[in-house]
Amino acid sequence: MKKVQRTLAAVLAAMMLMALAGCSKGDVTKEVNSGLSDLKAQAAEPAVEPQTETPAEPKTDVASEPASEPAAEPEPEATAEPAPASAPAENPDYPSAAGLNTQTLEAFGTDFTLVLNVTCPDQGWYKSATSFGDLKLFPTDDPSHIFSGDPRITFELKSGLDKINYYYDDFENVEELTPRTIGGVEMAGRTYKNVGMWWTEYYGEMPTGGWLAIKISGVDIDPGTEGDTVLNSVTFS
Repeated sequence: MKKVQRTLAAVLAAMMLMALAGCSKGDVTKEVNSGLSDLKAQAAEPAVEPQTETPAEPKTDVASEPASEPAAEPEPEATAEPAPASAPAENPDYPSAAGLNTQTLEAFGTDFTLVLNVTCPDQGWYKSATSFGDLKLFPTDDPSHIFSGDPRITFELKSGLDKINYYYDDFENVEELTPRTIGGVEMAGRTYKNVGMWWTEYYGEMPTGGWLAIKISGVDIDPGTEGDTVLNSVTFS
């Protein structure tokens, strides 16, 4: 297109020069016709559009480059398993009370004795190793930590009712309970607070002499509980 425009401009310029130079009309017409013929010939030629060069893609030498491997995932750190909880330490002052326990109780200062039989659950119960006329049972998982205020069931043989009621004046909030038969002996019942602890107590005279007091603190003795089962297991011989 630009070439045609240049040719047309040249023809017009030639015509102007001829006019100025005094050329004849025939000469001018001849030149114009010649220029127009060139323009028609150039217009008939197909326009050639410039080619856009496509940049060559860089070649990759596959053989020379090693294939990339996926990054290895870090292995999780091993977590040490917690050590299993150790069994409660044995305490010679409080051996296991599992199963049948038979102990002879003595009433202090008398000849009254009583052979007591009581069965405890297979686990979680301990007893006092020494006896001063009584037997203490503790429902605890660790015999190395038994203190004065801990739950317990205590069996005490006394010479008479007056000894059982020796600290009665110190009892607080005393309430009488329905009697309960234990080991074939009907015993009176009461609840009270003494030395900062709440107690349930059953007491009665034994056929062999003396009076037995069974004192319970912090142990559930409702029907079907472990405490109730322990009391129901008591026999005398």
